[in-house]
Amino acid sequence: MRKRFDRTLLASLAGAWVALAVSGCANVGQPNAQNGAATSANAASGVPAANATGAASGDPAAAAPLSIDASDNAPLKKSPPLVYRVRRGDTLARVAQHHHISVKQLQAWNGLKVSARLKPGQVLHVASPETVRAVKAANAAAAAKAAAQSAAQRASQATAQTSAQASTQSAAPAADATAVREVTQETRRHASSVTLAWPAAGGVVEAFQPGETRGIEIGGNAGDPVRAAADGKVMYAGTGLNSYGSLIIVQHNKDFLTAYSHNRKLMVKMGDIVRKGQQIAEMGDENNSRVSVGFEVRRDGKPVDPLPYLPQGRG
Repeated sequence: MRKRFDRTLLASLAGAWVALAVSGCANVGQPNAQNGAATSANAASGVPAANATGAASGDPAAAAPLSIDASDNAPLKKSPPLVYRVRRGDTLARVAQHHHISVKQLQAWNGLKVSARLKPGQVLHVASPETVRAVKAANAAAAAKAAAQSAAQRASQATAQTSAQASTQSAAPAADATAVREVTQETRRHASSVTLAWPAAGGVVEAFQPGETRGIEIGGNAGDPVRAAADGKVMYAGTGLNSYGSLIIVQHNKDFLTAYSHNRKLMVKMGDIVRKGQQIAEMGDENNSRVSVGFEVRRDGKPVDPLPYLPQGRG
């Protein structure tokens, strides 16, 4: 499988942040090539307008690459360059090559004809609608997690205060018990672990290597079922992340999500609720040198070795 989770590519997707996600998904319409599209595109994706103007003032490479890798507070550590402001001398081919997309994609996303000539200052959409939706979902998940953490912190502070007061009182008021319950419930939502099932029947053909790979690859035959490793919600399902082919990201709780890449066919869509063992895709070799499923486990947004979370006796 690919050696990087496209840190150069759901939260957002999804620490699961909760997420890759590897969750509030609004559809994004077909973009157009008008200069005024920069504002609407940025608003829909959660990317500040400064991203577009920054690309105009310097090297196009200044635009941040798409990443599904996440910090504790955001499913998407880096937002993808969703728009690009044309500079003097730019051509469709040059812009497409720089953003690793085809000229046909660039034309389709911007309603341009083959003979179209670019004008300096013109704003172009350089990400697919699927990618825009993934970023929007990740941002929504990050906001939800931040709100939950803030509530937990307030409850924890309230509990500490009431505990100090309890030493000088014969009984704590009923409000203290309520605060303790809130903290306990919040802690339980942060699972210390998760029990997963194998997503495919084959053996491990590529192991997890910290700093080198983001997960493992499980071999098999084209069309073999790929199954959800645990109950969860589909945070992303699409082909907008080039190095992963057809990708599915499932959020299982506030801390854990799993990702399944290189699929031949996707059988779920963003927002679907899936159950452990449910088939979510067919195995394939899209954007890969062999038929396999790339399987990743993320805890608090960081890739971890999936094997300790899977039943033993396989691989």
